[in-house]
Amino acid sequence: MAFACCIPAPAQTGTLKGIVLDEITGRPVEYSHVYNYSRNLSVYSNPSGEFYMNAFPGDTLVLTTVGYYYQKVIVTDSMLHTANAGKFPIRPRVYEISEARILPLSTYGEFKQRFIGLDKPKTGTEVLAENLADASQKAAKESFYNAQANQKLDGITLLTIPIRTPEEKERLELARIMKQERIRNHVYQKFNPEVVKKVTGLIEDHEIIEFILFCQFSDQYLLSVNQYDLMERIARKYEEFKRRKYPPPSGDFPVNRVDDLFNPSA
Repeated sequence: MAFACCIPAPAQTGTLKGIVLDEITGRPVEYSHVYNYSRNLSVYSNPSGEFYMNAFPGDTLVLTTVGYYYQKVIVTDSMLHTANAGKFPIRPRVYEISEARILPLSTYGEFKQRFIGLDKPKTGTEVLAENLADASQKAAKESFYNAQANQKLDGITLLTIPIRTPEEKERLELARIMKQERIRNHVYQKFNPEVVKKVTGLIEDHEIIEFILFCQFSDQYLLSVNQYDLMERIARKYEEFKRRKYPPPSGDFPVNRVDDLFNPSA
């Protein structure tokens, strides 16, 4: 007697090609942060809003950009198996400010840096989301403690885990992503393509993004480091970047690909 069984083939990875667009104007959004939550991978879009990323069907992408609401996208097979770049619209975010001052001095670039660093007041949506998350956490703690008090058997307390509703989980996830967005905005203010241009002198956009990925600075490091030490670190990293990307003709390092920059043993 012969037996046959079907073994499902593993999901195939592919290169996701996309372009981040302003939902209102349809214009490309440059230097957007595209984070593959399922694979812990991230890239930045170029000045034309385009990006490339390895992904699997079902992966969750989170798009964040200064001045826009975050956008969550689930990768599908059709996104991976197409020659055209997929469109990823993100909604502009209107910041509520109490006053506007017109200053005659400084350049637009300096104004942009100062504006990004402002302590912007929270919108009604942000306040509501945080309040809902706090209320959900408070209710979950009370439920946990009540269950502990009621579920005792012969002096032994049975540990329980609070079961949250899908709505509570979604609110907690929203609060977590919003916190990450605030962190990303602060990190971007300290380490962005304009800063890299000033320190390294790089001009080509693809080289700037390649160098940013090569640095692999953690968010924790960028949040804690001061600007002077960061500039020195970028300069040292750039020297290392040039040695690896443009080795001497007589050396034994002929490879000049982005993937190999992240493989020290290569």
